[in-house]
Amino acid sequence: MKLGIKNRIVQYFTKHQDEWINGGEIERLALKVGYKASNASRRLRELAEVGFLKREEKKGTVWYKYETRKQNQATIKKTPMENFFSLYKTA
Repeated sequence: MKLGIKNRIVQYFTKHQDEWINGGEIERLALKVGYKASNASRRLRELAEVGFLKREEKKGTVWYKYETRKQNQATIKKTPMENFFSLYKTA
């Protein structure tokens, strides 16, 4: 079974946690494994919306970085990954 694009993106960013990565780079990686670039872009935006990734635009280019959480905040009980996947759970 093919690993989903969202899971591939998450794995990639957890391996490159300290780096800002160009959205185009992720789109190219998605194309290599048989996904549309627009699908990768949409998943990147979704991951940024739920706080898994930081997103910045510089001169018309979008950059993403893994979002680290402060462990001393009592209000955060789930990891960013758990928060993200909780959005897609079915009742």
